[in-house]
Amino acid sequence: MAKYCDECGKPLAPKANFCTGCGRSPQGKVSGKSEWKAKRAKVMGQKPAKRSFTKVSFGILVLAVIATYFFWPKSGNSIIQAQPVVLDNVSYTTARKQMIDIQAKVENGKIVIPLDVVREKKFVAFNYDTPDRSVPLLAYISGEGKMVTAVSMCEPCDSRRFHIKGDKLVCNSCGSTWNLDNLETISGSCGKYPPDAIPSIVEGNNVLIEETIVKQWTPRI
Repeated sequence: MAKYCDECGKPLAPKANFCTGCGRSPQGKVSGKSEWKAKRAKVMGQKPAKRSFTKVSFGILVLAVIATYFFWPKSGNSIIQAQPVVLDNVSYTTARKQMIDIQAKVENGKIVIPLDVVREKKFVAFNYDTPDRSVPLLAYISGEGKMVTAVSMCEPCDSRRFHIKGDKLVCNSCGSTWNLDNLETISGSCGKYPPDAIPSIVEGNNVLIEETIVKQWTPRI
């Protein structure tokens, strides 16, 4: 006589251990084995269930992407990025372009150098002098045409002089090199300490640097 499942009424095969319909055994137990579930799914023509991508998981992924965008460190020098463009793109040759010394003046709390001179010479050096100290400064036109102003010092080797070669700024003393457009390290033992960029603005024919910024500047090492 054919046997039927007490749970779902499906006919049971002879000597069957479990019902192929509901998984219940003739002894009243329910199989919880994943192997049986996979076999039942195959018999019933069903595909194994895939783990769903919940809304919560999606929300976590979105938050992670946003956090990465806003908080992941970004490359480049923020001071240089904010500097004004004063010329079209400038291309330097592979020959050394040395600094040209010029005179700066201080007026109304600003260190002032002439814009037309920097445009002509492309790379100049000048000092901020007080009875207490003297800070060497530099200004150059980057390859992107931006006015870049900085403390003219390679601090580890105490050099005050640099030159431009192609798209690189190079220390005359140790030979360390930095990207001309953003002062990021390229090579050299002093590479971690490029000339310390300071902000400046352009008004008319003047490049203006806040005197207090230079007055309060201290070496990084």
